[in-house]
Amino acid sequence: MTRKRAAREETSEDMVSLDEAAGVLGVSRSTLQRMLKQGNVRGFKVGRQWRFRRGDLDKFGRMTHPSAAAVNVTELDSAFADLQAQLKGPSEFKFDPPIPGYPAAEEEQAIERAIRGILFAAVEAGATDVHIDAERRETVVRHRIDGVLHELMRIPASVHKALVAGIKVHAGIPVDQPQTNQDGRFRVRCDSKEFDLRTATMPAIFGESVVMRLLDQKAYVPTLDDPHLGMAARDLERFKRALVAPMGLIIVSGPSGCGKTTLLYAGLQEVIGPEKKTMTVEDPVEFSFHWATQAAVNVKAGFTYEHAVRALMRHDPDVVMIGELRTLPVAEMACQIALTGHLLMSVLHASSAAGAIHRLLDMGLEPFVLSESLLCVVSLRLVRRVCAKCVQPDQPPFSVLAPLVERAQAGGYQLPENASFRRGPGCEACRKSGYRGRTGIYEVMEINPELQRLIAARAPADALRQAAVRNGMTTLAADGLRKAAEGITTVAEVARLLPPGQPEA
Repeated sequence: MTRKRAAREETSEDMVSLDEAAGVLGVSRSTLQRMLKQGNVRGFKVGRQWRFRRGDLDKFGRMTHPSAAAVNVTELDSAFADLQAQLKGPSEFKFDPPIPGYPAAEEEQAIERAIRGILFAAVEAGATDVHIDAERRETVVRHRIDGVLHELMRIPASVHKALVAGIKVHAGIPVDQPQTNQDGRFRVRCDSKEFDLRTATMPAIFGESVVMRLLDQKAYVPTLDDPHLGMAARDLERFKRALVAPMGLIIVSGPSGCGKTTLLYAGLQEVIGPEKKTMTVEDPVEFSFHWATQAAVNVKAGFTYEHAVRALMRHDPDVVMIGELRTLPVAEMACQIALTGHLLMSVLHASSAAGAIHRLLDMGLEPFVLSESLLCVVSLRLVRRVCAKCVQPDQPPFSVLAPLVERAQAGGYQLPENASFRRGPGCEACRKSGYRGRTGIYEVMEINPELQRLIAARAPADALRQAAVRNGMTTLAADGLRKAAEGITTVAEVARLLPPGQPEA
């Protein structure tokens, strides 16, 4: 027998028909044909019949998700080669919990290496979020660092589906439902640190969009006196006065990701102790505390904010923290709790302190009830700090500085003549951005009798703001300009977060 003929016979024995392949994979004939069309299974047309290599089918059967079958391992490793070379990488990196039997196939292992590389880079950069978005020809991977997205890399669009499937496997998300939004979570251990990754997917025209939020489980939770919070002494005194009150409602407002929960946790540490029953309802619980009973909302199980708040009142609390006042029933119960001898803290999405009050009124809350229960409203933003490695003196352009000065004067702050403006031209430490780290700017509206009367009369937001400034409040614009004048941040950064078109209240 010739060598060529032996090779043909060996090849023919290794090939199986469509029906035999369906039996090997344990799927129907029509399902296998659909998988062929989608490019998940590799087959060969011999005349009018499909043939499959048994080795390919065996490897395919070991895969957690068939999308990995189409991955070119060499192409994927090449795409991540530069990233891997730049990373120092921790001595230990583990997915928790590990998934038995995964990854098995070579393609799945390549996907796993890619995910590790993306998360390595996120941990090293101090990123809070990882964004993976498909475009027509490429997939873009970005990290959110100090509140701003930075592009990490671009990878071939051909691996997007498999990369998303690999993330879903770890997050406990069904991999066969790309047509709907899904949520999940998993953990990674990186040396001595442990990160909880809250994962969300959403269908998009070129492939699913994925966002992973990294929460350091051993991160330091600041206290109110921590200088990193950046709260001025006068604002801190006002906030602490509200926290030591025996009863009433404290609201922290601002956009998503501005540090509202961190400030609530800092405030919670001021009042928590063995002599008080402290209870929280959150979605999810980000950090745990001694002397606090903390519950996580579970909408699928019917344990919503409304049900949770109603339940906790049967547990005789002294201090209550609600993750967010999302609906009118929850807001009404919060006011009722505050009026019946309890201190209650919560979050509300609003652009300013006065705006938070009007948001509650617009929900349908009775003005008299709100005016009687409310102690204090804090509004905040996170601004980037000037990089300490490349800091240098700066003189902001008049077109940017003048509008902010005008707003700050109306908000209770006069720019001094000896202002020390600073900026960072960019260096390796700050990734050429000129900024490294963040701090807060605040407005703390302490409710006095004048504000109580205005709230009860549903006065306009601007009237509330003016009354609060007369009472000693400094607005976000005023606190932002003060920090820029002290060289902590830049005028451009404050103007970015408080654009001229945004109303003061």
